[in-house]
Amino acid sequence: MKISPDDMDDIATGSSFLATGGGGDPYVGALIARRMLAAYGDVELLALDELHDEAIVVAVGGIGAPTISLEKLPNGREQEWALERLEACAGKKADALIAFEVGGINSLLTFMAAARRRIPVLDGDGMGRALPEMQMTTFSINGVNGTPMVVVDEHGNNAIVTANDTAKAERITRNIALAMGGQCTSAESMMTGALVKKVSIPGSIGFCLEIGRSLKRSNIDADSFVEDLRGLADASVYGAVRRLLRGKVVDVERKTRGGFDFATIVVEDLEGDGGPMRISVQNEFLLATQDGAVRASVPDLICMVDSETTVPITSDRVSYGQRVTVMAVGAPDICRTAKALSRIGPRAFGFDVDFVPLENLS
Repeated sequence: MKISPDDMDDIATGSSFLATGGGGDPYVGALIARRMLAAYGDVELLALDELHDEAIVVAVGGIGAPTISLEKLPNGREQEWALERLEACAGKKADALIAFEVGGINSLLTFMAAARRRIPVLDGDGMGRALPEMQMTTFSINGVNGTPMVVVDEHGNNAIVTANDTAKAERITRNIALAMGGQCTSAESMMTGALVKKVSIPGSIGFCLEIGRSLKRSNIDADSFVEDLRGLADASVYGAVRRLLRGKVVDVERKTRGGFDFATIVVEDLEGDGGPMRISVQNEFLLATQDGAVRASVPDLICMVDSETTVPITSDRVSYGQRVTVMAVGAPDICRTAKALSRIGPRAFGFDVDFVPLENLS
């Protein structure tokens, strides 16, 4: 499949939905990506099983608190600079790029670098959503050390990080991101084609594109979109789809700490007899509870759209009085293994609950 400049808006919309509240606002990223593809040509979206086993693959994306991206604008060259520096460090050239997460601006950053380098983007990623830390990728969960990695800021300042494991690299990189103004761009997790096929979530970029197209087709009808989403999920590696609540935001408590956005969002139920839903946030929507019961939890996806426009809402855009529809999507199986849950289940984020798959919750 060839991805054109006109596809960027649909990918941006779909990635904003799959970002589960985080990942950074993709609006500016879509503008830059459209310009890059218009200048350098369409980008090939390559299925994982079409990749040569000997190919060299690099993951690229952004690091930092999403709210910072609303004011700290990129120049569009960061991911290319990071890639070039990593290639020089490793002595190898990338044959293809992969997003380390499909959510938010990170799905777009991959296309920016690929357009300038004229190499393909893989139809897959390392999260199937957005998550706040790099050791939470399926790459790292399945034994890939994300380092050596290179991080750069919008001025070209850069740092090379090597560490014994990706969790240590995350702590080091988070402090570098703070020194770079709270946000930076990385190139990391250099892998062979054979390895990337084993540790990635297949089809997630294509799924993202179809979600964006569905949101356009739904024509401000959230219920119509939910039905469309069920069909798309059935044809993908994702699981069940549920509409959890249609309501009004009645409280938002938000703060930035340690390079992350933390928040608690309270949504009043406007349809049923249930009490308000509380959504806990660390960059992303991680846990939704109502009347003392868990309605959905990470790694399953908790997503929010404006009930009146079906526009996906990121956590930094949630505000008092908004009418919203909250829904959940079952995560791919690779994110639900015992090994994965030890890093991306509710307890990994400090919640005193065990993960229960969405399809088993009432």
